[in-house]
Amino acid sequence: MQNFTLREDIKIVVLAVLVFIAFGLAFYIAPKRGEVTVIDCTWSEISPDFTIQMREACRQARANNNQKDLQKPK
Repeated sequence: MQNFTLREDIKIVVLAVLVFIAFGLAFYIAPKRGEVTVIDCTWSEISPDFTIQMREACRQARANNNQKDLQKPK
């Protein structure tokens, strides 16, 4: 016979359910393949967390936005 009490069994079951829910949420929240990733370019030039490709994408987006602003009639 095992030396588990009912209280220990309940703790194990609750922990298993919480782990199952955590994995489910992780897969639900994680981006799917082919989804668009939004990059906040506010700190892209000074933050070490941005890759070179991300910085280039931010520069291109800024350049496109600046061109659109210049073409708007005032």
